[in-house]
Amino acid sequence: MVRAFCASGNHERVKCAVHAAAGVLVGVCAAYNLTASCFRRDRHLRVNAIIYALATAWELKQTMHHLEAVSRCDPSTEMKTAA
Repeated sequence: MVRAFCASGNHERVKCAVHAAAGVLVGVCAAYNLTASCFRRDRHLRVNAIIYALATAWELKQTMHHLEAVSRCDPSTEMKTAA
């Protein structure tokens, strides 16, 4: 069951939604740590902000990957682009 779910082309909308949700979550964490580092000047907050910003970029990349896979697999999109 897991192998079928993880295979490329299967359940791409669900995978896209999960990565988008994770991207929003780590984006909020990055914003919090960046804001907190401006007020408290703790080094770990700046490090966390960088790590969360990188994680946000990664999740955005993964979300876009799954969005492209959805558009490739969706027959209604293929019909619109052919017209």
